[in-house]
Amino acid sequence: GQQYPAWVRQRYLALPPDVPVRVKDLAIQLTASEPTPYDRAKAIESYLRTYPYTLDVPRPPSDQDLVDYFLFELGKGHCDYYASAMVVLSRAAGIPARLAIGYASGTYNLNSKRFVVSEADAHSWAEVYSPGIGWILFAPPAARRALEASQQSVLATPVATASPPKTPAVTLGPATLWGWLLPLAALALSG
Repeated sequence: GQQYPAWVRQRYLALPPDVPVRVKDLAIQLTASEPTPYDRAKAIESYLRTYPYTLDVPRPPSDQDLVDYFLFELGKGHCDYYASAMVVLSRAAGIPARLAIGYASGTYNLNSKRFVVSEADAHSWAEVYSPGIGWILFAPPAARRALEASQQSVLATPVATASPPKTPAVTLGPATLWGWLLPLAALALSG
């Protein structure tokens, strides 16, 4: 459905005013023939899976939109690039989306009966909102299978109420989203 609560529309459809037109145009091109928001999100995810996954990327230009750079010039990247592109393309297509950063489940150690989670398990992904269901995980990088369909039911956040989250609202200005992602990407690359 598309009956999004006001708090979802206000917070999770927002885009910086300087998102390049060709990024917005790509979002519309990818989703125009899809009947539902979920189908549109799947179309974006499928498109992003055509980009090669690599941790070996140059520093992005400081004067260029990161998503635009990834989609139209670099053409490859790591999970931060994919997740950022998924969120921006989704929002440009009218689908509420958010960026999540955390860790994949790691490796299970039979001796200690625990999961061992290391820096190599750091990951970012996109989540899109569906009324009555909540946040649905999308992990576009084809090389990262840890957070995909088999775990989506575990990772989706069910909606108990139609009220906004208890966390303070964050308004994304033109450089705020990228101002957070670039330092995170730099930390990931330096580690």
